[in-house]
Amino acid sequence: MPFVTTIAAGLDRVRSPVVGVLAAIGVRPNHLTILGGLIAASSGYAAAQGELRIAGAIFLGGSLLDAFDGALARRTGRVSVFGAFLDSLLDRVGEGLLLLGILVYFIALDDDRGAALAFGVMLASVLVSYARARAEGLGLQSVGVVSPRSVRVAILVAGLLFGQLILALALILVLSVVSVVQRTVSVWRQTR
Repeated sequence: MPFVTTIAAGLDRVRSPVVGVLAAIGVRPNHLTILGGLIAASSGYAAAQGELRIAGAIFLGGSLLDAFDGALARRTGRVSVFGAFLDSLLDRVGEGLLLLGILVYFIALDDDRGAALAFGVMLASVLVSYARARAEGLGLQSVGVVSPRSVRVAILVAGLLFGQLILALALILVLSVVSVVQRTVSVWRQTR
């Protein structure tokens, strides 16, 4: 896919000098992971207060830091299993707290449809990740899905920033359910 390769190359051109500076001043990858996780998690508070665009911007900022911790780990020779675990864990915490803030926002508005969608997305997002982890824990291959975390985050941030939260949540829910089904079918086929 030339388009994806071009985007990846562009990101590397931006990321490389930033990672170089971070490495030079002694920032450790796990520090960056924790900072990004805290920033992303704080977006939930903004969402609960009804500051949806601010929540989207905060979450985007925390997620952007996530693009640097792995590169920093590789540059400084600090790649570790714990670092990968911590990164994944804090990604889920940040996403979960943002969705919780959105749920609180809809409950305060007495918007049952929005609250149900927010809860559904919380559950479905957890199931996408859990299905992968459980399959890999059983020694099975995990298949790619239509809604990996990066896609869910992009849709959610766009929905928050552009005032289309209900549409974004509905889209994420559908894609996440399809992803869970994809992984379930894959595990079923591998275990037949």
